[in-house]
Formats: sequence, C-alpha cells, structure tokens
Amino acid sequence: QGSDEIVPQQNWSLLQNLALGTTTIHDPSSRASEIFVAGEMQRAGMILGPRIFSTGEIVYGAKAASVYAEINNLDDALAHVRRLKAQGGRSVKNYNQPRREQRQQVVEAARQEDMLVVAEGGSLFGMDMALVADGNSTLEHNIPLEIFYEDVVQMFSQSQTNYTPTLVVSYGGLAGDPYWRQATNVWENPLLIHTPPKILAANTVRRTKAPEGSFVDDDNAREAKKLSDAGVKVAIGAHGQQAGIGSHWELWSFVRGGMSPLEALATGTIDSAQSLGMDADIGSLEAGKLADMVILDADPSTDIRNSDKVYRVMLNGRMYDPLTMNEVVTGDRKRANYWWE
Repeated sequence: QGSDEIVPQQNWSLLQNLALGTTTIHDPSSRASEIFVAGEMQRAGMILGPRIFSTGEIVYGAKAASVYAEINNLDDALAHVRRLKAQGGRSVKNYNQPRREQRQQVVEAARQEDMLVVAEGGSLFGMDMALVADGNSTLEHNIPLEIFYEDVVQMFSQSQTNYTPTLVVSYGGLAGDPYWRQATNVWENPLLIHTPPKILAANTVRRTKAPEGSFVDDDNAREAKKLSDAGVKVAIGAHGQQAGIGSHWELWSFVRGGMSPLEALATGTIDSAQSLGMDADIGSLEAGKLADMVILDADPSTDIRNSDKVYRVMLNGRMYDPLTMNEVVTGDRKRANYWWE
C-alpha cells in the first residue's frame, strides 16, 4: 500500500481490486507503517479502494533480519501481538515459528488480546495439522496432500479453524495463477484498464504453457470442497498475484475442482466473512450490514466465469462505474488521472 512509508493519494491496485468487485481485503502479510495508514485513509474517504484489514508484519520465526520475531515465552508473544494491535491490526500472522510451543504461545497471546491468528504451515503437513489442533483462526495455503483421507477431514471439521487454500499459488504442482494466465487472454479484460498497461502486458501477454494435467489448483480445490462439505469455512485468497482478477481466478478454480458456482461464490462472500469474523457487517445482503454490492451483467450461478462481468460496484452505499472508477448515481466524485495517462 505504499513505498518507504509513503502512501499514494491514489493507488491503482486498490482501484483495480474495487473495479472488479472486491470491497474488502484482508492482507495477512504487509508493512504496518503503510497498510494501516492506507486503511485509515480509506475509512476517512481520503483514498478510494476496498476497506483494508491486515496483520501488518508477520510474526515470523525464520531469522530474516527485517521481520524476525523472537519468541521464547508467552511474554515475548504478547509483546509482538500487542505491538501489532497498537499499530492497527485485528489479526496476526503466525508463521514459521520452528517449535510448536512457540506457535501455541502466539495463539494464546492472540486469544488474550481478542485478535484473530492466521497461520501458515509453509507446505509442511505436520505443521499444518498442529496449527489446526492448536486453535489458530485460519490455516493459510493448501495442506500439501494430493488426497485428504477421512482422518484429515474429521480432525479439521471438529476444530474451529477455517481454511484459505489460496489456489492461485497451490503447493504440489502448477497453480491457478499460471493456469488462468494460460487459459484466458488476461490483457483483453476490459476492466483491467486500471492496471498500468505495460505492467499488465509484461505479466500476461507472453505465456508459458503446460499440459492440463500439470496443474493442481483443481485438485486442491477438490480437497478443500471435502472440508467445506464437512462444515469448515473455506475462503478465497488471491495472494496479490494480479490485482482485481485474482479473486475471480480463485472462484473459477473452486468450480474447476468440483464446487457448484453458488458454492464457489460463497467462498468469496459469506464464507470469507465468517472465516474472519466479519459476517455481522459484510458477506451478504442483509438489513443492518454495510451497503456493499456488486452488480453483474451476466449470471455467475450458471457460469462462474461471469463473475468478472461487473456493471457497477457499491461500497458503503456509494456507487462506482468500474470502467472509469468515477462515482455515479450516489455522487460525482471523479478519479484523478493515473500516472501513465
């Protein structure tokens, strides 16, 4: 959301996400001094984009100089969690603490501070199962198994941990991101007009192709559906791969893996909201919730690929034209020129 602690007055990435229907983002790894500033500016109406939630920096156990969080006891964990809470976090990212008791201390610290704790096992099956057993709020990224047998499904479904498999960057083979870059002419999507043209072309025009069987986003989606059917809240996770369209790739990959279009749409709306404890305010159209709405030109319940046919986006009761990102009907706010225009 910024660079060197400078937050832009207009962020094309935020506008690109909003134009394609993302009205709320939760970023489980970012720079606290930038993303929480951007979040406050968004809430104050100083910048336009989805409402922003984040963990700030990850609570990281590997000794990377910029983000290493040393935890030897509960007091250490509380210090890190309280620091992030004071900066603006409502969640913390429990990531790569090498010992199980360290990861448990992060969970307990988050519990004491009434914060969510989202965790990543880094493609380690044993760590993933321990994270579920230890009461983390969500498990981020897919469990690295080709097939979830009944032991995994039963254990996960009896926990209160939710699942964000993040199909665009799946472990175990080629993921959803390269699949949809191969399968679609991304650069021709009319609503990707808010991405710098040279960046969009560089990322999408030249494609490396692979056989269909080399991709595992559909396999990981298939196994995630087993958990969803067993009662686990399964959410999309676009990973910042390609602003705006990445969330749709997640929906499309869930359908590739066997979900119905309506089931997939739930992963991007109410199930995501419930997974992050935000369903009192967002995730469905109900009286008393925030006035967010995406109006489409085609029906995604019959073809999930219609999910990106966005006609209008409403955020907090204000309506925007996704082609221009100017406010329409509810006001006359105009988008400033982009730096490349």
